[in-house]
Amino acid sequence: MDTKESLNGAVFSISLANKKTIAQKDGTFLLNNLCNGAYTLTVSHVSCETIKINFILNVDTTINIQLPHHANILQSVVVKSEGKKDVNTVSRTEIKALELFQQSGQSLGETLKNLPGLNSIQTGPTLSKPVIHGLHSNRLLILNNGIRQEGQQWGNEHAPEIDPFIANRISVIKGAASVRYGSDAIAGVILVEPKILEPTINIQGELNIVASTNGRSFGTSGLLEGKIKNKFFDYANWRIQGTLKKAGNFKTAKYFLKNTGAEEADFSMATNFKKKNFGSEIYYSQFHNKVGIFEGSHVGNTLDLYAAFERKKPITASYFSYDIDRTYQNINHSLLKVSTYYEFKNAGKLEAIYSYQKNLREEYDIALPYSTDPVILALPQISFKIKTTNFDLVYQHKPKNNFAGSIGITGATQSNVFKGLRYLVPNFRNYTGGIFAIEKYTKGKWLFEAGVRYDCRWLKTYQLNATTLIPFSTLNIFKNITGTFGSNYKISNKFSLSANVGSAWRSPSINELFIDGIHLSAASFEKGSPNLVSERSYNFSFNAKYESEKLFVQVAPYNSIINGYIYAKPILQPITLISGTFPYFKFTQQNINLSGVDVEVSYKFDNHFSFNNKTTIVRGWNKSINDYLIFMPAPRFNNSLKYEIPSTKNFKNLYVSLENISVLTQTRVPPNSDYVAPPKGYFIFNANAGFELPMKNKKLLIDISATNFTNVAYRDYLNKFRYYANDLGINVGLRLKLIF
Repeated sequence: MDTKESLNGAVFSISLANKKTIAQKDGTFLLNNLCNGAYTLTVSHVSCETIKINFILNVDTTINIQLPHHANILQSVVVKSEGKKDVNTVSRTEIKALELFQQSGQSLGETLKNLPGLNSIQTGPTLSKPVIHGLHSNRLLILNNGIRQEGQQWGNEHAPEIDPFIANRISVIKGAASVRYGSDAIAGVILVEPKILEPTINIQGELNIVASTNGRSFGTSGLLEGKIKNKFFDYANWRIQGTLKKAGNFKTAKYFLKNTGAEEADFSMATNFKKKNFGSEIYYSQFHNKVGIFEGSHVGNTLDLYAAFERKKPITASYFSYDIDRTYQNINHSLLKVSTYYEFKNAGKLEAIYSYQKNLREEYDIALPYSTDPVILALPQISFKIKTTNFDLVYQHKPKNNFAGSIGITGATQSNVFKGLRYLVPNFRNYTGGIFAIEKYTKGKWLFEAGVRYDCRWLKTYQLNATTLIPFSTLNIFKNITGTFGSNYKISNKFSLSANVGSAWRSPSINELFIDGIHLSAASFEKGSPNLVSERSYNFSFNAKYESEKLFVQVAPYNSIINGYIYAKPILQPITLISGTFPYFKFTQQNINLSGVDVEVSYKFDNHFSFNNKTTIVRGWNKSINDYLIFMPAPRFNNSLKYEIPSTKNFKNLYVSLENISVLTQTRVPPNSDYVAPPKGYFIFNANAGFELPMKNKKLLIDISATNFTNVAYRDYLNKFRYYANDLGINVGLRLKLIF
């Protein structure tokens, strides 16, 4: 009999997107955060035959599904494209849940560095931040659960205050992506996205445990989530999550790095609810870590500094310890997000997002202040407290006549209070406002997208005249337009081409304008230039992608012109102060050209054996001096072989893999442009093995890895501490994940 009833408990899954969930009581379910593309939706129910539906997603889509067997009918299933996604024609790559598990325990920068087009800039073994096409810090944006991460991110060693364990997926948009997310995103945007808060049962969770031999580090992260029973909402859910990590002194191939331990404690919680066309979410997180700075980076005089540059091994003691002494960083970051939306019946969707962030960074120098007072001796040499409030209002109009798009306004206020025993940067207040519009048009195999944005930023500093001690203030106003246009042509279900042109801008950051002093954790003396103007970039990117059952190929060349590029230029004359001798850097501004290509190739020889290659090549040219641009990543090649072992009754998804990372010597640098010449290239091997143990109502994932297992001694050009010491030696790691 044809009952026409809604099927509560129908299971929906899209294997390509690693998504699976269960229908609500009325038979509806929302699949969101999907990229545009071709998918296969599998729908099953205990009393019906399983069906598969192939569809191409370009805009938000509603599908009515009827399951065979008694003609039971599901109500509307809504499949949504990425909610906060910039122009689709720029290059986009992702790390999904399983890959994140296989790299768990690492920092965000280290997790991302093996993607094509990405590297990481390091300050020792524990401080790492992402690099896209040679650009980092304020030239790329990191969105933490949809919120622009705001901290003291201007320093090379100011790593993002984000716990990677919160992420179920990390997406990287490469290229000028400023139209949706605001100015500064000249290099791109990194989206750290938690798992959608839609638990399928009343309570569920997961527990992660990680441990590794190098640094004798260990950590654990747990998550619990469930449904809130109520009569007022269609659904309401909750989640809590926390992480603890600890590591001691890390070791190179031949010696320990003194005072490089780290401690971390993180916490987050979230809740959401929906009623008819209205929904809301509240999210709160706290991040805290304490990171030691390698003792060998601090020296007393010029002769000792150059001697440290020349040594193959630091003269600091080599031993293991969990103790963290001066110099170290102490960072606390909190984030509150409140978002709500309303879907109009015959119009579109209006979303409002409010966020508040507070970031406290304290840096403790090895040189104690001249005092006998224990209270003063315990104070940090430098302390920054930055508070940021953001508000976004975005309207997505209903797709009509092949058009879909959004308009929005954004605003932010920011204040930063500096305290310290010596000066570094002034206090400041920042106001930012912007308005944007993005529109998409699809017709047959074509997709066209265009966006425009206007931003204005007011930066007011509060300073003290060093001679007269009279306070004064400065006001800088930066305003400009960002624009982008792109197209995508789907030649077939396997082959597509896309191209994008755009122009973005970035105003100078507070350190580039006004820093004047010892940057403790970077072990350098830096001086700003108050007359700097905004950077302006002109970007072109192209992407060709082919994907079949056995072969995946993606080639993405790009070219960027950046006028007024700001960077810290080595003066090549160290500066000696009471607290020691430091390399001296001064911010300057020049016109540059960045070009390169990102390549990824995967081939499945059969159902078990596969090969993968990821190639990253960046070329930097300083047009102002007609020579190469300093501090660009060297060519990087990542090749891996993977063998998947057939599953048995007790073991599933077994695999072993062997990976080789080859980084060439960076020869494209101007002569006599740095304190130390670029190090030689290196050639290291990594290995992984893992499997899944199915259990009743549970699942246990186990992964074992060995990085640099031949224990090669090397230095990386993008590691600031290559001046003083080698990179890490062999490391064996164990990862466990229990899903229940």
